[in-house]
This record gives sequence, C-alpha cells and structure tokens, in this order.
Amino acid sequence: MPAVPAELIAAVAVAGLLGCFLGSFLNVCIHRLPRNESVVHPPSRCYACGTRVAWYDNLPVIASLLLRGRCRWCGSPFSPRYLVLEVVTGILTAATAWWVLSGHVLWPEPWQRGVALAALLPLIWLFIVSSVIDLEHMIIPDELTKSFQVAAPLLAALAGTNLAIESVSLPLEWAVAQDVFGNRTSTLPAMLGTMTWITAGTVALLLASLPAAKWVYTRYTKNAPWTDEDHHGFRVGVYWFCGASAFHLALLTATLLIPDPWSLRLAIPLAQGILGSLTGWSLLYGIGFLGTIAFRRNAMGFGDVKFLAPIGAFLGPVGVIYAFFAASVMGAVVGVPRRLAGQREIPFGPWLALGALVVLAVGGRFHHWLMSGLAPLN
Repeated sequence: MPAVPAELIAAVAVAGLLGCFLGSFLNVCIHRLPRNESVVHPPSRCYACGTRVAWYDNLPVIASLLLRGRCRWCGSPFSPRYLVLEVVTGILTAATAWWVLSGHVLWPEPWQRGVALAALLPLIWLFIVSSVIDLEHMIIPDELTKSFQVAAPLLAALAGTNLAIESVSLPLEWAVAQDVFGNRTSTLPAMLGTMTWITAGTVALLLASLPAAKWVYTRYTKNAPWTDEDHHGFRVGVYWFCGASAFHLALLTATLLIPDPWSLRLAIPLAQGILGSLTGWSLLYGIGFLGTIAFRRNAMGFGDVKFLAPIGAFLGPVGVIYAFFAASVMGAVVGVPRRLAGQREIPFGPWLALGALVVLAVGGRFHHWLMSGLAPLN
C-alpha cells in the first residue's frame, strides 16, 4: 500500500477542525432558521438563563466535554445534538476533503482540487442543516434552498462532480467534435442552442402548470386544505426557480463567449449543472403533481422539490435520478414499517441527502457498470 502524502494528511486534519467549528455554527442555523430568527444576531446564549455564551465556551467539542454539556452559569443541560453535530460535521468535512484531494474528481491539478473542495463543501453542510431541520420540524427552509438554487450550478461547475457519471475522458470532448479525418470543429453553438431550448421549454411548462396546480391541490388535498396563501408560496417558489434557471442560462452564454480554454472547461459542467437542476426540480414537481391526483392527498412536500434542484446541479441529470431512487429505497425501508405501525410520515429530505452522498461516492462506478451491462452484444 503506497504511503499517504503528509500534505494530504495535514489538509484532511485542517478540514476536520474547520468542520467542527462550522458544526457549531450549523447548530445555530438549525435552531434559529425554523423560528425565523437571525443566525448572526444576537450572539449565542443559554436559552434557560439568557446569559451570553463566552467565546471559550463556544469552542467546538472541547467546551461541551469540559462543561459536561451544561451551561456554565445556571447548570441547565444543552441538547446532546450540539456535540454530536460538531463531531459529525468535522468527520464529514474531513472525509470530503480526503475524497476530493486524493483524486476522486476529474480535475488533475492540486489547486483545481482545492477549488473543487471549496465548491463541494457547501453542499455537504447544506445536507446536514436541511436534514436535521427536516427531521425536527418536517420542513426545509427557503433560506437554504433558494440561495442554493442560484449558487449550485456555478459551484457544481467548479467541483466537476456532475461529470463523473458521463462517459467522457475530457470535458472538452463535449464542446469539440472530431471527424474520421481528425478535423476538429466547435459544437458550442449547437450545445448552447440545445440548452436554451431545454431551459426555456422547462420554464414555460412550469409557468403554464400553475393554474392546473392550484386546481389539483385545492381539489385533492382534503386532508390538509390548500389555501390561497399556500398557492401564493407555491407560485413564488416556481417563479424563483424559473428566474434562477434564466440566470444560469445567461451565465452559460457569457462563459461560452470568453475565448479561453478554461471557460470551455467550466462551460461543460455548468451546462450539466443546469440540466441536473432542471431534472431534479421537474422530477419531484411532477411526482407531487401526479401523486396528489392518484392518492388524493399531497404526495410531495414542496421543500423537497426545492431541495433536489441544487442536488441535481452537483450530480447531473442522470446522477440526480439515481439519487432519487436510492433515497426512495432507503426511505421506504424505514418508512413503510413506521407507517404500518401507525406512526407519522417520515421526512424525505434526509434520504435525498443520503442518496446524493451515495451517488457522489459510487455513482460513477455504478453508472459505468450499469451501462456496460446494458450494452448490446456484438
């Protein structure tokens, strides 16, 4: 077994330490976002006695262990979740750093892998915050999903993870065609035209579906009556995603106009990110729409629809479908027995996050194995 470079060990250790500190902040987000509170003001305080927590009592892991999970001033116990989440965030951040920096992304240069890591880590932290909030409150806040709908395709272009499930060796092969004589011609205009039609068509269908969605959800969600306020939030969510998709298409167009090889290398995963985002949104949007008609109850939380769009940007259009099916299988294994036992429905967001992690880790190998198995025999 080859020796692990000392630089890699040091980078992973630093990432793990950073993750522990971020875990402390993520705890604040998990507590305050569902309550519509600011995550930066006021500073951390004990919710029993109201005393502000000193900086040295905010040190991740160490402070919890030294104080034995209690407030220094009133002795009230803190939730064990605070310590657990700091440790879990540190572990996941370190694991992501090892996975990226040890060569599991397509970018070859060390500095490129560093950029890919910085672009991928926000997705991992989104998974943590969204999953815990969904488990505790059965919601995924718009403050998380809307911002990531805008940022995810660009971050995905830097990470390059959405190319792992495509049968290409270099991103430029998507932008340049080569004939049998070795002549190379640009296919960028055709690619941009295709992306424009796909994005515009999806946006048009979503906007056209709003009147039908109001009728369907009003008529078939008798267990939880659909109000005008519900449809207003639904409509605003669709408008936001359509606007974000238009912005992404404009960004792709601008990228392709820059005469630089690196702009081409970014344009390919950016296009993949746009397609993945559109696929993730449309997949759950359609399932919720048709499932509500079939089961005569709201079949899919709208927060899950908003959540799967940025996931799709990082996984690509094929990878996000794999993630959805992985999430469905894992969620069913846990959820069906609970439903049969008369317990409440389980949130789907954590399973979408777990399915996405599975696809990030092994999706490329699974896809190539599946495609080789489906290839026709000669």
